[in-house]
Amino acid sequence: MRVFFTALLFCAALLTPSPGRAENPLQEETEQFFLLPLDGAITLEHTDGAIRIFGWYEPRVRLVAQRKAYTAERLRQIRVATEAQPSALVVRTVIPAATGFLADRSGTIDYTLIVPEKARLKMKLINGEISLQGLRGATAEIELTNGRITARNCFAQIRARSAHGVMEVFYDWWENLPAAFDFVLQQGRMVARLPAAARFRVEARTSSGWIHDGFRLGPVADNGNGQTLSGVSAPQPTLSLGLRSGGGNISLEPIR
Repeated sequence: MRVFFTALLFCAALLTPSPGRAENPLQEETEQFFLLPLDGAITLEHTDGAIRIFGWYEPRVRLVAQRKAYTAERLRQIRVATEAQPSALVVRTVIPAATGFLADRSGTIDYTLIVPEKARLKMKLINGEISLQGLRGATAEIELTNGRITARNCFAQIRARSAHGVMEVFYDWWENLPAAFDFVLQQGRMVARLPAAARFRVEARTSSGWIHDGFRLGPVADNGNGQTLSGVSAPQPTLSLGLRSGGGNISLEPIR
């Protein structure tokens, strides 16, 4: 009986809100501007949250960071460290480890960056979402452990690796500009949605999963438990899609 009563007290302690703990996350937003050449380098190392990148025409970066935590003390501990050089910007998330069994371990940051459209990007995220939009002539290297990677209307060179989640390529309109995607996903789903008039080449492979080819580029061949597809939508394609999934499906979908 004593053991049962002790267990009840322990569970009650876990369910009782800590002093100063908010029911919903507390938030605080900061905004910074940095001068950067149109082809400058940006490195962002992050743990939990979101990274949203938008391309623009000016030689500067607008960095907005929205920090979230359940206590004011924890919110103060979460920091955004920046190191600016004439042709490079480095951004790092600093979330100290919490000690103690009932310590507040909450803490995320959502980043929004407006960057020169030809910037050289390198991003690393453990859990969350990375989205790119409106890049032209840029290069991007992405490492994600768990979450979603989305590229929308990007005429750029993008290389991405992810362990688990979703990887997407979307175009709302088409321009005959050079672009290349090299996506590798260990477990999850890939989607490429492009206008019917898009001029592209695709090399797709799944180790375990199917490939849906809405463009009818060619025969989808079985490859053990997976499938492969190689084809072009038109002569002299300007876009290259390299899509490889270890466990999961790949879908190519035309929009009209």
